[in-house]
Amino acid sequence: GSIRRRKETIGDADILIAGSSPKKVIDYFVSLPDIVKIWARGSTKASVRMSEGFDVDLRVLPEKSFGSALQYFTGSKEHNIALRKIAINKGLKLSEYGLFRGSKMIAGETEKEIYEKLGLKWIPPELRENVGEIEASQKRKLPKLIELKDIKGDLHCHSHWGDGKRLIEEIAETAMAMGYEYIGISDHTKFLHIEHGLDEKQLAEQRKEIDKINKQFIVHNLKFKVLQGCEANIMADGSIDISDEALAKLDYVIAGVHSQMKMSKEQMTKRIIKAIENPNVDIISHPTGRILKHREEYEIDFDKILKVAKETGTILEINANPYRLDLNDKNIRKAKEMGVKMIINSDAHHKDQLNLMEYGVSQARRGWADKEDVINCWSVEKMLSMLK
Repeated sequence: GSIRRRKETIGDADILIAGSSPKKVIDYFVSLPDIVKIWARGSTKASVRMSEGFDVDLRVLPEKSFGSALQYFTGSKEHNIALRKIAINKGLKLSEYGLFRGSKMIAGETEKEIYEKLGLKWIPPELRENVGEIEASQKRKLPKLIELKDIKGDLHCHSHWGDGKRLIEEIAETAMAMGYEYIGISDHTKFLHIEHGLDEKQLAEQRKEIDKINKQFIVHNLKFKVLQGCEANIMADGSIDISDEALAKLDYVIAGVHSQMKMSKEQMTKRIIKAIENPNVDIISHPTGRILKHREEYEIDFDKILKVAKETGTILEINANPYRLDLNDKNIRKAKEMGVKMIINSDAHHKDQLNLMEYGVSQARRGWADKEDVINCWSVEKMLSMLK
């Protein structure tokens, strides 16, 4: 269901099993630890409540029906209704048990054959929301969606330089182990005291350390580069909390709103646009400011922001932190259609959080993005040449 479609929030979990001994599977399933209530238990299905507070539904079907069941339980409901209409128009019947012409099953073992018999190319689960994916599939115009393996680096990583907790070398080593070609250190700047925000002098000192690390990589013949950026603060009037002279010396500049988030739509839009128009600002971090289930997006005119980002060549971030996932899927698709480039960043505050990248990639896929839309799928040279 929503897990396979990689939705931002999940209500419950569905498990599908192909097998010829459903009773044995169900008996085992309902006896698992952490189950606090059994809602239902039948010959081929069971539903339980977990101690964490969510439900898990299990379905056991024969192997010949696995593809059609997988398609059915993945959803979305709207996507499934549209597929059933296509089936009816072809004189067929589609259900979780298979695709039938009268009583004869003509497909069901794989999802691919279900889609093919309906005259469609297989549709990636993340796109199945009935928002144009069926028409694109019919015309053979589905995008070749971005994949995790396409990512070559991450430009939004916090080292909290100077407090000794997250060393730049450790972040670089983790990134290399992930197969990246580069990593960007983007510590907060001076307005955010609580986050050890760096001032102009500290940024210059940090640069010396990064240059030293890069020289060591060259000595050891390692084709890996540490880039220096920052996550500067967009102040209430749209100015940046670090001097332009200091920003100009960095490899790239990320800027984001971290305060006074309840401004009017007009004020907030104007504030972000002023930052976008700054010739030193390359990337806008978590552009709408939402935190899932905690804080709504700012009031902004996103279309206006997209227009200016396109004119200035400013990149919009897809923040991969599962609490943010900002941009959302609809805004990613809008940016893609407008020709505004994006970057997927982990916003890691610990080296282990570099692995959050997968959630950002899922979000980009839900927004129909391919690797040409996302600049950290590019080589370091091509990516840097794209920046201001």
